[in-house]
Parts: sequence; structure tokens; C-alpha cells
Amino acid sequence: MLNSIYETRTRLDEGYHISLTIPKEEYTVIYGNDINEQHATEIINDYLQHRDDDGEAHDIKIYDHEASNMIEIEAQLNYIGNEHTDYNKSHGELFSKNTNE
Repeated sequence: MLNSIYETRTRLDEGYHISLTIPKEEYTVIYGNDINEQHATEIINDYLQHRDDDGEAHDIKIYDHEASNMIEIEAQLNYIGNEHTDYNKSHGELFSKNTNE
């Protein structure tokens, strides 16, 4: 299911707003028709871990868009108080190590 998620992010004054859109068919294979915030929290935490994203999700909400057969999970991501990874720097270092060998 994690590979079927479409993600959008919006930069806020502090942190980000994230929206994950999942085909309802994929969601129901794992969770059935039980669409609730507990499952949404599990999905967003698994998704962030899968992406090696150290954001902390809060204000998590889940929506069933019946007309489009999509499930949408929205949350705020907070990076204050934890160590936010600088992905540009880490990719740059990895690239320079590989090209110098």
C-alpha cells in the first residue's frame, strides 16, 4: 500500500501540512471498511518511517471520498524539537563520495 500513496505537502510558518491519498481498494485490503483516525495514524507513521522522514505528525484526520474511491489522510508535520535531516546535504555527500572513487 505504501507504494500506492500520492503525497502532497504545503510549507507552513512552522512545519508542513501533508496529505496522503490512497486508493480505497488498497486501504480496504488491510483495514476493511473501518476508516478511522487510529488507522490513519498508523498509516502516516509507517509512511514517514518508510520515507526516512523524521517529521512528527499531529492533528491527523481521515476522509473517505466515496465519489472518487479514494481515502485521504491529512496531518501537520512538526520538525521542531527533533533533528530534521538535511536531505540535500546527505545526497550531495553521497554523490561526491561516489564520483571521487
